[in-house]
Amino acid sequence: MHSPTRNVPRILADSASRYPERTAIVFGDDHITYRALDAAANRVANLLVSRGIQPGDKVALSCPNLLHFTSVYFGILKAGRRSCR
Repeated sequence: MHSPTRNVPRILADSASRYPERTAIVFGDDHITYRALDAAANRVANLLVSRGIQPGDKVALSCPNLLHFTSVYFGILKAGRRSCR
């Protein structure tokens, strides 16, 4: 069943709450926990909002496959949903 409160940023926030120290991303020898990923995504979202990004605005993400891609991606989604903390 589709739930409007179960969007991708919400799933990340829920995972960070339930499993804060579990590994969310492995990139080579680097590991990021759900807590760290959610915190980084919130920083990106808050930066975008402080720069005037609003729900409905288009934001492009163009970068190589890097560890921080996921943080930026989730941050963009959170800024669009205004679900950043």
